[in-house]
Amino acid sequence: MEMTLEGSISFWIKKMYQKTGHLFNDRLAQYGLTTAQVEVLSLLWSHGDGQTQKELHERLCIRPASLTKVLDMLAAGGWVERKQDADDARVNRIFLTETGRSIENVCAEILHEVERLVRKNLSSEEAAILLMLLKKSESSLEEEK
Repeated sequence: MEMTLEGSISFWIKKMYQKTGHLFNDRLAQYGLTTAQVEVLSLLWSHGDGQTQKELHERLCIRPASLTKVLDMLAAGGWVERKQDADDARVNRIFLTETGRSIENVCAEILHEVERLVRKNLSSEEAAILLMLLKKSESSLEEEK
C-alpha cells in the first residue's frame, strides 16, 4: 500500500497537536501562561506538591533541560517555587505558590472549552473510540523505546 501524507495517521495527530496547542496558548496568554507551563502545573495539581524535577520530566516525557526552562518561567511568574530537598541537597522539589493554586479552575475551564471544540463533530461513541485508539497507538510507540 502506498503511503501518502494525508493518509498518514501521524500527520493528522500532528495537525491536531498544532491546532489544539494554538487554541490553548491563545486562551492562556491572557494569564501569562503557555501549554508547557500548564502541563507542569497540572502534574502538581493532580499528583501533589513537592515532586522532584526528575519526577516531573519523566512524567512529561521531556528533556530535563526543557523542564528547567519551563520551571524558570513558572518561578519567575510566581506560579511555583523550588525548594532544596531536606535529605539530598542535589534535589529540587517543586511547590505551587498560592498564585499557582489559584489558576487551576481557570485552566480546567480552558481545557473543557478546547476539548468541546475537538469533540464538536464527533458523537460520544466516536469520541470514546478515538480516545481508545489513540491510547492504543501510543502504547505501541512506547514499546519501541
